[in-house]
Amino acid sequence: MAREIAVQTCSLVAPRRCPCGRDGAWLCPQCTQMLTARPMRVETCCDALQELTAARIRPELREGVALPAGVDHAPVLPVLALGEYTGALQHLVLAWKNGGMAHLGARLAPALAPAVTTLAVAGGVRRPHLVPVPSRRSARLRRGEDHTAELVHALGRSGAGRALPLRAVPTTAQEGRGARQRRTRRIRLSGGTVRRAGAAGARVVILDDVVTTGATLRGMHDALTQAGMQVLGAVVVASARVPAAGTSRIPDPS
Repeated sequence: MAREIAVQTCSLVAPRRCPCGRDGAWLCPQCTQMLTARPMRVETCCDALQELTAARIRPELREGVALPAGVDHAPVLPVLALGEYTGALQHLVLAWKNGGMAHLGARLAPALAPAVTTLAVAGGVRRPHLVPVPSRRSARLRRGEDHTAELVHALGRSGAGRALPLRAVPTTAQEGRGARQRRTRRIRLSGGTVRRAGAAGARVVILDDVVTTGATLRGMHDALTQAGMQVLGAVVVASARVPAAGTSRIPDPS
């Protein structure tokens, strides 16, 4: 309520403008329609999420199918996104994160709720715990708030899940890590916040703003798994890369 009052007050001294550049509204009809899109699967486009599942030094025939020499990979978790990080969606994300339009989180939450529900149904749980990727301290100070944590709380209020913000312990250690591990953002969760939240054994969905290589989501997956939680998948607003058009949208259950 307080945020909406602030937004209305600001509109008296500054014209309303959508992140896409259209005047007259904080979110124009075209961008509002964009947020109604069904989520898409994007994990196959995230290099850091791929795990080696098989290697063949020569061609093989398996169940009547000829497999060439090479390696097979599979993603460690499903990732759902509203769309590609470009155009109007990119402008919206940047305005929400860095452009002083934090109130857009209230519009993004219902847009992401179907993605959370999709992962929850697949995992056999009605309301999963929603864990935001912890923002770095420097980012929180620069923006004045943790926008991803606020998004998770908005999703919690909508009934899509239960907010479970966890604190990360800063770390830059790389010693003893292989090449693949160094491509993953190393995240250490505060044991105290995990214990206080009673999170061990929880079934969780990771929330973030944008996925590029998947390094941060892989780091969160590993940290949450090590803390005893079951990761159902991740939901992001946008993905730097998406599969071919028409091949990855989740069908509407209705």
